[in-house]
Order: sequence, then C-alpha cells, then structure tokens
Amino acid sequence: MARPTERGDNAAQLDDPRYAWVMLPLAMLMQIGTSPGQTFGVSLFNESIRRDLGLSDTLLTGSYMIASLLAAVPLMTIGRRMDLHGLRRVSLVLVALVGVACLVISRVQGVVGLTVAFFMLRAFGQGGLSLAASNTLGMWFVRRLGLASGLAGVGMSAAIAVLPLAYFELIDRFGWRNAYLAIGLVTWGTLLPLLALLYRNIPTPDGDQSNHSLAAAGPSLDLRAAMRTPAYWIAASCSAMSGLIATGVFFNLVRLFELQGFTAAQAAAIFPTVAISMALLQIKGGLLADYLPLRVLMAAAMAGLGGGVLVLGTTSTLWMTQFGAALLGGGQGLLAVTSNTLWPRYFGRRHLGSIRSSVWTSTVAACSAGPFIMGVTFDLTGGYGPSIWLFVALTVVASVAAALFAAPPLERNACQESVLATQGTRKPSTVSWRKSGVLK
Repeated sequence: MARPTERGDNAAQLDDPRYAWVMLPLAMLMQIGTSPGQTFGVSLFNESIRRDLGLSDTLLTGSYMIASLLAAVPLMTIGRRMDLHGLRRVSLVLVALVGVACLVISRVQGVVGLTVAFFMLRAFGQGGLSLAASNTLGMWFVRRLGLASGLAGVGMSAAIAVLPLAYFELIDRFGWRNAYLAIGLVTWGTLLPLLALLYRNIPTPDGDQSNHSLAAAGPSLDLRAAMRTPAYWIAASCSAMSGLIATGVFFNLVRLFELQGFTAAQAAAIFPTVAISMALLQIKGGLLADYLPLRVLMAAAMAGLGGGVLVLGTTSTLWMTQFGAALLGGGQGLLAVTSNTLWPRYFGRRHLGSIRSSVWTSTVAACSAGPFIMGVTFDLTGGYGPSIWLFVALTVVASVAAALFAAPPLERNACQESVLATQGTRKPSTVSWRKSGVLK
C-alpha cells in the first residue's frame, strides 16, 4: 500500500463527504452528455452530412479539424470560470450550450455553418462538459478518488458501446437532422433538471459552497507553479497523445481496416471490445490508483495505447484486431482514470479548473491533428504505416518519461506541511515550494 505522500495528498486521513456518492452518477451523466461532440458520435453522421450538404472528404474533414482547433481556445476561460463561480453554475450553462449546438447542427446548410456547429459541439461538449465532469470528481472525492473515477469511466464506456447503435437507429429512422434535434432535446430534458435539483458545489466548514473558498485537502499549486514541474508536462503530453492517437485511428478506422483486407462491419465490431476493456481497466485502475504510484499507472496506460495502435495498424488476422482493440481501450481507460486522479492529487484542488483546462486545451487541439496526420500519410504513401509507427514511437517516449520523471510535485513537502498544520504555522504552499527549490 502506498504511503499518503506518494499519492500527493492527505487522502488516507480524510473521509469523502456522503453527498459525494450522489455527485458520482451526476458526473457520469455529464460525461455521457458529451457524446454528441465526441468523435465516436460525430463519425456516424459524417456520411449523411457529406451527401446532404454536397461536401467533399477534404471539406468535411477540414471543417472538423478547424472546429476542433478553435474549440481549444475557450477552454482556459471555462476553467477559470469554474474556479471563480463554481462548477454548478458553469455546468448548467455548458449543458444548455450542448443542446443548442445539437439544434444548430440540425439546421446547417453549408460548410461554414457546419464548422460553427462542430466548434460548439467540441468546445462545450467534448471540451467543457468533459472538464466539468472530471473536476466534479476531483472536488468531491479525496480518499476514494481513484475508485470514483473508475466507476464514472464505466458510464462513458457504456456510452461508447451503446450510443453509436442508438444514433445509427435515429439516423436511419428520422434522418440525420432530426436525429441531432432529438439528441439535443434529450440532453436538455435529462441533464438540466437533474443538475438544477441535485448538483452541489462542495461546502466548506462554514457552509460556503463557492469553489473560490474551498478548503481543499493538502497544499495546492496554481497554474504557473504547476507548469514549472516535470509532472505537469508529462501528464499533459500523455493526455494530448491519447486524444491525438485515438481520434486519428477511430476517424480513419474503416479505411484502415479495408486496406488490411477487412470490411466496414468488422471495423465497427471492435467498438464493443474497446468499450468493455476500457470499462474493466477503469474499474481496476481506479482501485489501483488509490494504492499504487500514479506515474507507474500512467506509463502502463501509454504502453497499452501504443501496443493497441501497433496491432490494429499492422495485423492481418481478425482475432488480432480484437486483441488490438482490447489493448487500445484498456490503455485509454487506464489513462483516463489515472488522469482524473492525478491532477487533484498532484497539484491540489484550489486551482483545479485552471490547471485542467490548460491540459484540455492541448488535448482538444491534439484531437484535431490525429485524423489530419493519418490523412496526409495516406495521400503521400497510399497507406497509414508511417503515421502508425509515429504514434507508437510517441507512446514509447511518453511511457518511459512517465515512469522515470512524473513523481508527485507535492510529495516532498507533504510531511513538512503536515507538521506546520499541526503546529498552526502552515505557510502558503507557493512560498514553501519556492524555498524547497521546486519553483525557481
């Protein structure tokens, strides 16, 4: 069992509020609510949108890439609003905007309108609402944050397994425009009343529920201080690489499989395997995250991600595609639960919105680059081999860096902070970190 300082907080000494277990399913539903803006959701509409609007492949993928890049811009502002105004208020606004985005895309008539709609889905759904769901867990859970993150991840895994089939049925029955309209209305009708009635910002001992006065467990670093630590850049890079690789592979999955002699149906058949392995690793990883060093789990996740990409990009046998899907989904699941646990434990909770939004900015931007890299590779070489090996090389470097250099930045000072707190002489964590030499 890991010592409390190895986990980067005082989690072993603190109990989670009872209401945290009410917030857990809300965070899970918020994450599922991002599905209209996730690549696995958007990809099912691509062909219908392309035919209806008369777009070429270049225009459609270019619209998605530009929208995804622009979607990274407002995330820093969204994160700061979470710190200033509380997660409840920001989450309600984000859910409302996701519904608006679904209505907008259901009425687009050209590539400009489509780009605007893609931007809204990516910025407020895949970016902002995902950030709010993750930060909700980080704010409410301390001792069992790893387990809670794993359980929440199961909901998203279930969405990946089930929602594509539901979206396909809606498109087939009612057309893609009415399908998006229905998704937006369901998002409003489900999430808005639940969040309005049940969502709470975590209270402090004096009853104040604003994040700004949150009495977070252990010391906290602000964004500037966090960016001076190796752990921040390694964890942020792993998150960005995961988005880049997974988005690239899933967006081009059908053509990738066809080049290897498989059918489109066989390509679609890997999604349940991805979802199941993601769910299993999130549950198991959530339990391990409460006891093992997070840098080890992050290294293992990147190794699994790289292994999955290598197998999917090079195999010629059907059963190996399922093995590659299991590796890819497992790597994604383990990295997701590790990241959700890492940010509050490594850097504290007081500036969690600002720190995580900076990471999501790079991740959302990286997601736009994955399909483009694979597309350029195909145009130049007639295949995806160079991009596959590039992705594998990136995961190897990230895995080694995580294992060797991603130690908790707050670990060294945990014992000193505990002593100062006991004596009633605790000083601001930023000052003590400058004295310890971590901040220069």
